[in-house]
Amino acid sequence: MKSEGFNAHSKYMILKHVLKENNVSHTCKLFGISRTTFYNWYRSYQKYGFSGLKNKEPKKPQMPNKVNKAIEGKILAYVEKYPSDGPKRIYYELKSENLNIGESGIYNVLRRNSLTRKAQRITYSKNKALQSMLKQNKIEKLGPYDNYQEADYPGHYVIQRIDFIGKFDGIGKIYQYSFYDVHSQFGVVKLYNKKQDIDIWHFFQLKIVYLLKTFNLKIDYLITKKTKEFLPFFVKGNKEGEITEHLNIKHSFLEDAESPLFDTINGFNEFLVKEFYSKIPIDKGIDSFHKLERAFQKFLRYYNFSRVISSGSNAGKVPAEIILERAAQNNVDFDTLPLWLFALLNQPRGGNSNE
Repeated sequence: MKSEGFNAHSKYMILKHVLKENNVSHTCKLFGISRTTFYNWYRSYQKYGFSGLKNKEPKKPQMPNKVNKAIEGKILAYVEKYPSDGPKRIYYELKSENLNIGESGIYNVLRRNSLTRKAQRITYSKNKALQSMLKQNKIEKLGPYDNYQEADYPGHYVIQRIDFIGKFDGIGKIYQYSFYDVHSQFGVVKLYNKKQDIDIWHFFQLKIVYLLKTFNLKIDYLITKKTKEFLPFFVKGNKEGEITEHLNIKHSFLEDAESPLFDTINGFNEFLVKEFYSKIPIDKGIDSFHKLERAFQKFLRYYNFSRVISSGSNAGKVPAEIILERAAQNNVDFDTLPLWLFALLNQPRGGNSNE
């Protein structure tokens, strides 16, 4: 193996081997390096520490005749606008804008970007126009989330996501679908033990739509966390479009880094992990997926109906109480609500879910 093939960690381990064996020649022969190479590494480590063992990036050769990025951008912008024009026409147009780039330089830019033929430039222009349109639509669609400050009422901002929680002895793998209302902190969760069984929109239609009708609530913005692993479960079939269109929901897929909204559901998930999932290994009564589901739903009822919110505009309330306040504003007939709802709300607040 050539000395250039060793990374910093490998070099460090070779140095440690020498210290352990106290034999430079034997170590060099063992790892196929010269003594000169070894001592160069050793001196670099003594002088700079571990960073001295990192391979230096080769310097890129200077290309004095290469068109700089700014001018290349001008050429490509021109092609996007006037794809029928070739290098000669582009040369005269750019020269009129005081850009001194020769025709050969323009041709090289076109060649590097596979735009020497007219048909290629036309296709490039059409693709750029499409990208620009999609970007504009995305900006308009994501605007409310970019400027997000605080959810004002239940259903204003709702987040959904899928997480792989882990694999537990005697239970198997656990996948968690979470539906979380940002304002009230009310959460609905469905657990799966097989990835292929995940059917988001079936559960959404069965459970979420029922809750919306019960409390006469509406979702304004539904944000789905976009992850490559679980994205297919959110987009397969036509259910997503049918449901969101029927309920007049503005639905968008966002990545975690794109919005501070995810901070809220991240906190929800951290609570579930800390207070429920972390205790599974020591709970001898949970030895099957079915028992896990029952225990989790009991815990979730505690969270929604008994756990008091400690901070923010809803401090001192429980999530379900905030939902009922919104229902009252929407003129829901409380006599029609299920009795189990009021029974849960009359439970002692705070405390422990297992009490």
